[in-house]
Amino acid sequence: MSSHTLPLTKSKKRIHLNFFENACTGSHMSPGQWRDPLDQTYGKDRLPYWLNLAKLAEAGKISFIFFADSYSLFDIYDSSIAPILRAGAHTAALDPMVIIPAMASVTKSVGFGVTGSTSYLTPFILARTMASLDHLTEGRVAWNVVTSWSKSAALALGQDDVVPHDERYGVAHEYMDLVYKFWEGSWADDAKVWDRERRVAYEPEKVKKITHDGKYLKSSSPFQTHPSPQRTPVLFQAGTSKMGRAFGSKHAEAIYVGGLVPSQTAGSITQIRADAAAQGRDPQSIKFFVGITPIVGATLEEAQAKYERARENADIVGGLAQFSGYTGIDLSRFPLDEIFELKDAPGDAATHTFLENFNKSTGNKDPWTPRRLGETMALGGFHPAPVGTPEMVADVFEQWIDEADVDGFNIAYVTSPGSFEDVVYLLRPELVKRGLMWDDYDIPGGTLRENLYGVEGQKYLRNDHYGHKFRYGSDFKGDTMTEQVTEKINGAESETKTNGRIVPVKNGEVTVTETELSVKYS
Repeated sequence: MSSHTLPLTKSKKRIHLNFFENACTGSHMSPGQWRDPLDQTYGKDRLPYWLNLAKLAEAGKISFIFFADSYSLFDIYDSSIAPILRAGAHTAALDPMVIIPAMASVTKSVGFGVTGSTSYLTPFILARTMASLDHLTEGRVAWNVVTSWSKSAALALGQDDVVPHDERYGVAHEYMDLVYKFWEGSWADDAKVWDRERRVAYEPEKVKKITHDGKYLKSSSPFQTHPSPQRTPVLFQAGTSKMGRAFGSKHAEAIYVGGLVPSQTAGSITQIRADAAAQGRDPQSIKFFVGITPIVGATLEEAQAKYERARENADIVGGLAQFSGYTGIDLSRFPLDEIFELKDAPGDAATHTFLENFNKSTGNKDPWTPRRLGETMALGGFHPAPVGTPEMVADVFEQWIDEADVDGFNIAYVTSPGSFEDVVYLLRPELVKRGLMWDDYDIPGGTLRENLYGVEGQKYLRNDHYGHKFRYGSDFKGDTMTEQVTEKINGAESETKTNGRIVPVKNGEVTVTETELSVKYS
């Protein structure tokens, strides 16, 4: 393992572009676009779609193919899954983790980010899966750490409801301590020897049993998988709540942020960088990616024609179902073409705030109807969605770089592969011309972390990253275990507060809502 952190070079910021995907068969962020004759997302349940996408990404020097994922269908709008099924979006989903090795087999440098939940995947299984992917991709994997907020997912996975927001982050911090122990602390770098003379494949004394007995999680086992090229995958995270920022500033190497204009996002980025610096991290070692849905044409007329075709194919109700799925607010009671009358019903205040913020951000003062919201959601939604020539769209990208200090973009498609091809063949050359992208990967054939930082040899977590403390031989137990010892000293060995209530934890049940929800941890 590297014993030092290599310096980051400082020059004009060069950005990373990610393809933002979902292994659903059909549309991801743009419901209804499967109707376009050129769209090929109906083929996502077969390997050729993914192999061709991987080759396109590598040709365009894309940093990640980033997979969002969830464990349920959107069922909030009209209390039904029918709207999202008809729209052909966020449904018929495959497990993205099984697709990645095939994509890696036809590429050398592009990375793969994949989502995994700290609420539903046990730490040992998640750690083994990610280590396996890191081996099979030769070190080109990132884990998008999520805590899971959807009640539908909780029901699908055997729970009665989601664990409250702050409690989920409490679990996630301990979860990270445990997976760091597996990835960083169980095997020595030189445990693998393949010594034919001594008849030793792996040195037994260099593989350590991990014993963890925490507030939420428990494990007692050596890690099953030998160290992968990166040991710990690149750590991606989304979330700008107070708890999300604290988690990201401690653990994340890359963070996915939202916002329609740079001013909405700049403050969060500045705060997270400051929080990271306060913990001894180089604030520039966290890379921020904003979501964006560009519609690019060789001419403005071509771009406008693509936009109008997308409008025709947009599924309005599917867009509303997507909004309802993200927010938990059922908008089906509102007639499509009547101006919203938002009063005191549940969710009205949150919807009003979103619509007001959208108008303030874009300068559009038109009144909101469900039809307008549905179309907006079907054509970029919560993301900026610039329409124009490569030069015009590159101007938008530069504005985000200059005003919000972002390091890259998660690019969502309208149609695939068309939207991604426009990025590679129209937009990227303009970004290269402006010095914002590279002619080739910094380290062709290198690990994802090396190419994320642009530093050859930076395969492992940086020395200033919290997870580096768990390296083999350090015997570091983790901050959550220190906190548990403090609780024991204070007489709180077997109890914790949740929703203002004292409840038992681990090995029993955790009551987390006023309706006596119980969630078991294994």
